[in-house]
Amino acid sequence: MIVWFKDGNVRTFYSLDWKHKVSKTRDKTIGIERFHKLIKKYGALAGTIDIYEKETGQLISRFYEGIEKPIHDTNGIS
Repeated sequence: MIVWFKDGNVRTFYSLDWKHKVSKTRDKTIGIERFHKLIKKYGALAGTIDIYEKETGQLISRFYEGIEKPIHDTNGIS
């Protein structure tokens, strides 16, 4: 998950909840739920938040100011 904050800072968060050797759960759903918790926490402080599948680079979901936005895919560009 990449968070672009309105103050110009950018942070990247990684989920250990699926496909990681030290993961206790290996459940993608739990990882996504934990990302959603962070999105609620940062909400209005964040401009854009994108969640990607690390292995494929595919955009899973996009949020703006804590609100989920539709993903538009035009020739591979989101």
